[in-house]
Amino acid sequence: MPKYRVPKNISRIANRAIDYNLSLPMSRRAAYKDEGGKRVPGTGMRTARRLSSGAIDEQQMILMRAWFARHGESEKEARARRDRTSKASIAWALWGGSPARRWVSSKLRDLERAREKKKSRE
Repeated sequence: MPKYRVPKNISRIANRAIDYNLSLPMSRRAAYKDEGGKRVPGTGMRTARRLSSGAIDEQQMILMRAWFARHGESEKEARARRDRTSKASIAWALWGGSPARRWVSSKLRDLERAREKKKSRE
């Protein structure tokens, strides 16, 4: 599957979020889950690492679009994100924040249009 270059501003947001999240005590970190009695990195941390690497595939973008759809529309989470130190705010930044939400939506829309155009020519 081809990889797509992540805009630098999104990589920076994810990178800063990783650094900040790791600077916190385990109990205050976002995107960690309990597994077998241990706290391990969750999907948000894996996503942030992929974003900070500079390239992601279409499957990751589809996952991101779904995550933003679930978490972006919630008024409760939007209020929680106003506090920049909240887990909701940190998680939002781990996924690349609002710039990533716009970029992923636009990129997937472009890919879907290109597929439709290709199908119509066949």
